[in-house]
Amino acid sequence: MHRQELIDLVKLTTHSFEDYPFNTAHRQDKIIWTVMRQVTNQKIIALIFEKNDALMIDLKLTPDHGEIMRQRQGVYPGYHMNKTHWNTIIVNDTDLSKTELINMIKESDRLTS
Repeated sequence: MHRQELIDLVKLTTHSFEDYPFNTAHRQDKIIWTVMRQVTNQKIIALIFEKNDALMIDLKLTPDHGEIMRQRQGVYPGYHMNKTHWNTIIVNDTDLSKTELINMIKESDRLTS
């Protein structure tokens, strides 16, 4: 999956919009952060970024569900996020199915609405 496909998938499964608040000319790192926000309250549903040529997405899950999902390949505690609630998925290096990823996106949407 490519970055734009992932952005489109989040938009398709949630009522969200793209935002780029962290991408300023003065940033030291070269990570481009796509922030997917709720249309209604502007809360973050997902963070999409690439690091070391890996496409990643941060999603909010319940603590219990997050703990279970971290047993799966390519799912880790949230990168630069609260490790209890947020989880990072390496999109192209995980054993999650597309349906499982979509369900996680929907869960993050529910938890942030």
